[in-house]
Amino acid sequence: MGQRLLPQNLIELYAHALSIERNAFKRFVELERTMRDAGMDYLADEFERIGREEQEQYEALALGTAERALPELSPWEYAWHYLGPDAMSPAAPKSAREAISNALSLERRAQSFYIDVAEHANDDTVCAFAAEMAADEQRHIQRLEQLLLREPEPAAAIDEDAEGSPASRS
Repeated sequence: MGQRLLPQNLIELYAHALSIERNAFKRFVELERTMRDAGMDYLADEFERIGREEQEQYEALALGTAERALPELSPWEYAWHYLGPDAMSPAAPKSAREAISNALSLERRAQSFYIDVAEHANDDTVCAFAAEMAADEQRHIQRLEQLLLREPEPAAAIDEDAEGSPASRS
């Protein structure tokens, strides 16, 4: 059985974290635009806030590593956590619940990666940084889970429409 590829030092973890945070920022920008176009500003605002946090995290990492040569990463290096490079670019969501679910999936995959590194790296500094990044992803996950709880289930929305329609009153 093959061995999973995990960062073994801080420089490798920084390279992965930069990629993860940059992709997350881009995805939250896309989700924000989609929700604004759909007139769901409350959701767009939250996606914008989380996206800004992802961007700030990326910028802090980029600034901290600006003087270092980082290893190049290949998309296949994420295959076991990210289901391949296509998982990072899902289709445009068709509903608010789907948008939140897409965002949750992104954050959970990132958290899973960081937890795996924290649990399996041999370097204590790598473990600590990965655990910190996993905790950051957990904060986003909790916010997104709260948003998802506030969104009606599709069947519930259909039932509410049916109860309020003139045909259902006859």
